[in-house]
Amino acid sequence: DEKVTAAVIKKALKAEIDALKGDEGESARKELRILQEQDTAIKAIEKRIKDAKATLKQKTGELELKLQLKRTGGDDFMAENRELIRQVDGQLSGLDAGNKADKKKINALNKDKATLEERIARTDALLSEIGGQLTEEEARRLIQKKIYDIANGELERYLNAEKRLLIRGVERLWDKYALSGRELEAEREATREMLDGFVSRLGYLL
Repeated sequence: DEKVTAAVIKKALKAEIDALKGDEGESARKELRILQEQDTAIKAIEKRIKDAKATLKQKTGELELKLQLKRTGGDDFMAENRELIRQVDGQLSGLDAGNKADKKKINALNKDKATLEERIARTDALLSEIGGQLTEEEARRLIQKKIYDIANGELERYLNAEKRLLIRGVERLWDKYALSGRELEAEREATREMLDGFVSRLGYLL
């Protein structure tokens, strides 16, 4: 059996549309309009997915670049990228633009080079955006905060566990002694009423 995929569905939909295009019947034209609307909706969804993937790829690359700049600073980053550009230029110099096999490699290398040059051009703006390279003092504070968060989380878990144990202990004591306490209170009330009766019969006032 053929696995149902987006490609299979689109192929079947196109076949249905092509088959209906030559039919002049009213029901066929109506069905054709419905199928064409579905085809348009599918293409719109595919475009949104494609755009979302491209945006995600761009944002992911930008985030990785920001993290690298935050850790190492702009100088090391630009020097590293200039070295990569030099390597790309070295590879390009050994390729023949007139050779069909080399032409594909040249296009790919030029694209890589353009990306590297764009990164270098954006370095200063990105450094400003992220507040510059991470200083030793900032790194120390981040480490201390991380240690504090871990210790605080462990302490919270320990206290919550102890609290649950304490509550269970109190509940067990309540189950054990609450009834006898109520019985004692009832006995005291009965005794008081009996004494009140004796005193009343003796003619004393409380």
